[in-house]
Amino acid sequence: MRLVHWISFLAAALAVLLIVVVQLVDPAARVAVPGLGPVPLYWVLGAVFVLGFVAGWVYLPGYAWALARERRAWRREKAALQSELAKLRPAKIEEVPRIPDRPVEETASDA
Repeated sequence: MRLVHWISFLAAALAVLLIVVVQLVDPAARVAVPGLGPVPLYWVLGAVFVLGFVAGWVYLPGYAWALARERRAWRREKAALQSELAKLRPAKIEEVPRIPDRPVEETASDA
């Protein structure tokens, strides 16, 4: 994906550079657009960037889907680790250990 981003960035940079060079050479430069006739070069530049911005929104659902997938995997791994940790925890000991040289005190439950 990084390669796609870098290629897009370089293509945009080259387009801007080309338009700046053409504007320096011929400030009244126009581009022939079918159906619209000659259009100022700056309008074409604006349209290209708007189309690029709209095309960028196509990536958004893909990123959201990948993020949700990663989040589900992380939650599964977290639950697995928590269950393993719960198995490793010692059980709570309810009885009081008896010291051999002392008598055992009777409690209400023993009577």
